[in-house]
Amino acid sequence: MSIEWLNFSESPALACSAFTEQDLEYCQALSRALLTQNNIKQFPDLVALGYWLRRSNLTHLLAAYRHRDVIYRPLGMVYHSTPSNVDSLFAYSGILSLLCGNANIIRLSNRSGGSTEVLIKAISVLAKEFPQQNARLQLIRCAREDHELSLLISQVDARVLWGSDSAIQAQRIHTIPAHARELAFGHKYSLCLLDATVILDASEQEVIQLAQDFLKDQLTFSQQGCSSAKTLVWLGDSSSIADAKQRFWSQLDITVNDKQWLEERNFYDAFANAQQLILLDNSIQGFQQHSWCCRLSASHLTDIQAQEHSGNGLFVEVELTELNQLTPMLKHYHQTLSYWGIESVKLQDWFAEQVVGIDRVVPVGQALNFDLVWDGMELVSMFSRQSRMLV
Repeated sequence: MSIEWLNFSESPALACSAFTEQDLEYCQALSRALLTQNNIKQFPDLVALGYWLRRSNLTHLLAAYRHRDVIYRPLGMVYHSTPSNVDSLFAYSGILSLLCGNANIIRLSNRSGGSTEVLIKAISVLAKEFPQQNARLQLIRCAREDHELSLLISQVDARVLWGSDSAIQAQRIHTIPAHARELAFGHKYSLCLLDATVILDASEQEVIQLAQDFLKDQLTFSQQGCSSAKTLVWLGDSSSIADAKQRFWSQLDITVNDKQWLEERNFYDAFANAQQLILLDNSIQGFQQHSWCCRLSASHLTDIQAQEHSGNGLFVEVELTELNQLTPMLKHYHQTLSYWGIESVKLQDWFAEQVVGIDRVVPVGQALNFDLVWDGMELVSMFSRQSRMLV
């Protein structure tokens, strides 16, 4: 299979200055094209992307980089290989690299779904109005081992690899120039930290909001997103945790019934995955089944959980009396810690002392928000050459 160019452009894909007004205008037009789609509410990831792409938001995010003594210049050509678990994720790294002045080639997964097709159409519609931006944001499909792709990658100035650890290693068969940069976003596992006492003391409306925000974080992508929590870490004594779990999960059951978050096949996948973890992981101590999800009680975090947990509405729960008990369990693959009911000062003091694991700490409801710092890397700097002119 040769390369299929989805929004082919006859214009040359040449790098340009960073943070140009025309690039911001292109993002605003793409935002408008997405948010005015008749069926956009079927794709919450595209709704989030549409709001992120607004000129006002991007101007705010980039303000700090446009008024420094350091000059940001493009790398040149950047190749992005996208994941299959979150259809629209490629747009964030691709657009950010575009804003940094780079030309981009984005290889889409053959397993990508409906969100990707809607996004491809929106990008293609803007091709005539924004020919330069279209040329610098080229979308392709091809086999991962394609010879033509290998030739293309051999000429890039940077590449961005998203996916499982094995998928990233497989893609490294394609060599890049010695000067080229590589950003690799491999397998990650995220957690949600909840304080039992605060949940018990919360008002009914607060618990309702917590349930809505929690479901948005975990089930928007069927728990496939790297920042969606697969393990809940409960803080408190055993009695408080038991009562808080009852209140929390009862509210989740009610909230789930108000909207179809998962399909029936997701439940069966979660059930089968739960049985698999019970057989493989000695830390698993209990199992509970809801109409829409499965829960496992575990004594601690394990590598088996991180490697074998497949999402789809399966939640592992770990109980701790002190936050410091979490520290020795953390590994390099632990990415996002969403939290609710924890004092920010206490959390900041703990986070500042972490050496291994956890790159992001965000309130529940914000786990899926894309940030300019991702997996410990500041992306604007990674997509740019930083220069200082001394006079």
